[in-house]
Amino acid sequence: MTLVALGFAAACRHSATDPAPLRVTATPSGPDTRLTLRAEAGLKINARLPPALELGNGTILRFRTGLRTADSAYYAEPPSAVLPGQHTRVHGTLRASVCREDEQVCRGVSVEI
Repeated sequence: MTLVALGFAAACRHSATDPAPLRVTATPSGPDTRLTLRAEAGLKINARLPPALELGNGTILRFRTGLRTADSAYYAEPPSAVLPGQHTRVHGTLRASVCREDEQVCRGVSVEI
């Protein structure tokens, strides 16, 4: 069961030609909360620069869990991170590097959630 679905479209130098947005979902994981980063169709998440969520208290969560492509360059499944405790809302700054599937160059994305 998804507790929180946070969608966002803001990106550095975002324009109508930029890739579709990312989204973060939160689900219970025992006494903690698992945050999963999902890319819209047509986007790849760069695994060589793991996405990070900087929380308001200064804690930085790195999205590292997730299968990678054979060359380890991209996530083959959505990466996730575990946030200690049960949370229904998450606030912070997400930083990720994403590429369109038809491009070789990734773009940095920084979004307030």
